[in-house]
Order: sequence, then C-alpha cells, then structure tokens
Amino acid sequence: MINIKNVLRCFPINLHKKVEECFITENVNINLLEEIRARVNRPIILKLGREEKIVEHILTREEMTEIIGHICDNSVYTYQNQICNRIYYFARWS
Repeated sequence: MINIKNVLRCFPINLHKKVEECFITENVNINLLEEIRARVNRPIILKLGREEKIVEHILTREEMTEIIGHICDNSVYTYQNQICNRIYYFARWS
C-alpha cells in the first residue's frame, strides 16, 4: 500500500498541494500509481494503470532540481545510474 505522504515528500512545498489535489479532486486511488513523469517545462503526469492524470503545473528547472534532491536524499551520486536511465524505483513509497 502506497503512503501519499511518502510520495508528496518528493515534491517541493509549493507542489504538495497541487499533487494532493489531483488525487482528491480526480478521485484517484493512490495504490494504482505506477509512475510519475516529471519533466522541465511540462506538466507532471501521474500514470495509474492505463490511465494518466495531469497535474496542472509546468515544472521549472529549480523545482526539478529540488525533486531530484528529495528523491536522492541529496546524494545524486548514489543514484546516478538510475537517473541516467531515467528510472527511479520508490521502495520507500510504502
């Protein structure tokens, strides 16, 4: 079971509310969350099985840097292979 607080902690404070609202207003079951697509100058996409939900926010370079820092616990070197492959598995979500 995925804990939404663990997912939200990866986002900058200003995005917590927007991502959380997407789950609430769209009536999304967080346990269906398979992937979060976050790209600079694009909206965040939550992949839920065959469905995708778009978080209405264009991600800035600074926000992306902060997200990567949160995900890697500010140790990018430790996760560099996964980052280079554009994949990071969130074992800490549960």
